[in-house]
Amino acid sequence: MPGRMERVQVGFPEDTLRALRREAAVRGCSARQLVREAVEQVYVQPTVRKRLGIVAEMAAMSLPVADWPQMEEEIERPAV
Repeated sequence: MPGRMERVQVGFPEDTLRALRREAAVRGCSARQLVREAVEQVYVQPTVRKRLGIVAEMAAMSLPVADWPQMEEEIERPAV
């Protein structure tokens, strides 16, 4: 997790909070940790997976690429 964390207050119905605390006890962690992990899995990881998927798709494309000396020359060539 990032170094600096900010506090967010969230309210849960009693039955949900009981279930959350019960699950936390089973896992040996805090209810706060379970909530942080759930948010990470739902909102953060899918974004990372999506980006990695896009990179994989781009890498799989059969794009014309020259050898390095030619590419370097084209990069360093002044624009006309």
